[in-house]
Amino acid sequence: MGVCWCKDKVPEEGDVYSLSPEPESASPAVSETRPRVTKFVDSKLVDQLVLEMLGLIASIVDNDEESPVSLVKLHMIADKEEGWIQVVKSMVRVIPLEDPFGPSVITILLDDCPLPSKDSVIKVTQMLGLSSQRAAQGDMNVRVERNICVVLGCLAEKLAGPNSVAVLTQNTLDYLIAFLVKRREACVVLFALLALEKFAHTTENKLTINKCLVRERGNPLLELEKLAGNKDPVWRQVGFCAQWALDNLFLVEGRKLSYEVVDMSSINVILNSQDVSEYLKISCDGLEARCDSYSFESVRCTFQVDEGCWYYESVIVTPGVMQIGWATKNSHFLNHEGYGIGDDLYSLSYDGCRKLIWYKARPEPVTEVPEWRPGDVLGALIDMNTKEVIFSLNGRRLPPCREIFETTRQGFFAAASFMAFQQCRFNFGHEPFKFPPSDRPFASFNQHGYLTDEQKKVVPRRIYLEQLRCSSVKEDSCTLCFDDTACCVLEPCGHRGFCSLCTSQLKECPMCRAGIVTVRREET
Repeated sequence: MGVCWCKDKVPEEGDVYSLSPEPESASPAVSETRPRVTKFVDSKLVDQLVLEMLGLIASIVDNDEESPVSLVKLHMIADKEEGWIQVVKSMVRVIPLEDPFGPSVITILLDDCPLPSKDSVIKVTQMLGLSSQRAAQGDMNVRVERNICVVLGCLAEKLAGPNSVAVLTQNTLDYLIAFLVKRREACVVLFALLALEKFAHTTENKLTINKCLVRERGNPLLELEKLAGNKDPVWRQVGFCAQWALDNLFLVEGRKLSYEVVDMSSINVILNSQDVSEYLKISCDGLEARCDSYSFESVRCTFQVDEGCWYYESVIVTPGVMQIGWATKNSHFLNHEGYGIGDDLYSLSYDGCRKLIWYKARPEPVTEVPEWRPGDVLGALIDMNTKEVIFSLNGRRLPPCREIFETTRQGFFAAASFMAFQQCRFNFGHEPFKFPPSDRPFASFNQHGYLTDEQKKVVPRRIYLEQLRCSSVKEDSCTLCFDDTACCVLEPCGHRGFCSLCTSQLKECPMCRAGIVTVRREET
């Protein structure tokens, strides 16, 4: 389950917190007395609240929990311009470099805080003194510059349109691109690149950034994309994001798109780019996935298993929150609510960052293995003969999980969900497994899967949407996705016109809002 609090649980304007330190007698819970707001913003208090949030993120496992008191206080502090600026300054100053939740905390805090004015954001960028000279300084504070780039990316995402254009000043643009050119610290290069990507969501910014990249000798993205697959996990992320940006945003004349040149001859199963939540990025070979959105993004693979024993592996690229495991078509992707694989009756997953097994959105702590690290290999085995799901980390097994077989007996897919800035690579058997099971025979997806050349193409989303616009819709197409054949009837209301994939994600009829008890398949 991703970290995502309901906004309506944040107190209203009347529930105010003092911006100066509270007396020792103050209750740690939300006070009924509502102390007054002072004009003085205590920077040490804000620093403390930000670090408290960082410590809390790892322990939050329920989206229905009340918002933490520290988040509520930061929310109220940020309601005033001077308070919002101080919250940003504190995040830049105190979020540590090594904590896997650091960038995610920045996105969570900025997303939950009130939307800042354009003037407030401009004040912050001026206060930070952004310039190409700052990015090139020899004694660069890597932690601070990384955090600044994360903040800029979050602000670009919040301030779309004219406000985003106003914030992307020439100094800000020079600052971000200088990191791409110098390539000194991988983590700073990564988040500078992501900030440019977020700014490019506004068309005018995209044109401006593209012109600036073209002016640079050789276009730095062309060099950075060569790092995709690098042994260093952070540079590998840089290469992945650079390649994705070149395919989707910053097109270079004469450069072939990645899916046109990748060798897919030995790959028979991939992550399903047609069965994925909207903001997940998938590599051109369909085996690597990454999320850079605040939402909790999910995907299933293209191969379904119904019987026997099967195994696949995931190489951990980032050490943060990912829920990797097994799901059926009945499993729902509710990315904006923070629900993913393991958060319903029809899926089960392992989160090696928080060391939790997830089923029905309920976490079960794991003590047999340490937290996962970049380069670790998660093994996922499902044995439908013995009705067991067994996860392993670098060959060390966790106890078997059997609960999912109480609700689901067949139709499983490899599946995963990703919190912001997380990435991993899947091996469905096209390469030798690192830690294959030795106690039982098993099959790999790649041995039995099949995809046509067309199905193997992981085209950029912009091309996919254009293909949809230009495609003709058959008379018997699903009225929701217009892709698969409509073959399902909803009971008891009797409405029809939906495919099996769309039906699996419905809880009520989209036509009459009646609850769905059963789904009957029509013979074609």
